[in-house]
Amino acid sequence: MYVVLEGIDTCGKSTQINALKEHFTQAVFTKEPGGSALGAKIRTMILQSHTLDSAERTNNEALSKEAEFFLFLADRAEHFAKVIKPNLNRLIISDRSLISGIAYAQHIPQAEFINRLCMQDIVPDICFVFEITKPTLLERLSSKIRDSIEARGIDYLLTIQERILYYAKSIAKQTITLNASAPQDEITNIIVTHLTQANIKTHRF
Repeated sequence: MYVVLEGIDTCGKSTQINALKEHFTQAVFTKEPGGSALGAKIRTMILQSHTLDSAERTNNEALSKEAEFFLFLADRAEHFAKVIKPNLNRLIISDRSLISGIAYAQHIPQAEFINRLCMQDIVPDICFVFEITKPTLLERLSSKIRDSIEARGIDYLLTIQERILYYAKSIAKQTITLNASAPQDEITNIIVTHLTQANIKTHRF
């Protein structure tokens, strides 16, 4: 079963991934971007691009929206080939998926079609979407150094959140919305309960 956790940065996905590892010890845990060797390099290239100085930017290191999109796409295709496809007979739990890829590609025509092509039309069985409120998002961002995507601003991130929820509902076989401001243990229990109700027993993984 292919399960994904979706939401904008700081919503708590990574924290829940770590918690779920204790419940599903034999599951395949992964992330996008960065779940493959190529993806790790791409993730660094994209998310740190805003820290480059002016000299580096003149050497074409600052990424255009199109370049960013196709780099993420390359990671998705490699991730599917090396991680998702070989493990479709197991429980896969991923931090992000093609849903994020489509949501962030606001200005790319046919972004959904191209992302589905990379995934050979395999979509998540269950998508947990973490919804975060504006006050909570502001509080969490204020305590960290923002990467190039977070640096685009609160309104941008909230727009992306709406798009993630929209595409999750239209792409995943089942979508469950979570309150990202709820206590961490409460969120973990909700996820574990849903997976159990989907006939995924902890002792099997």
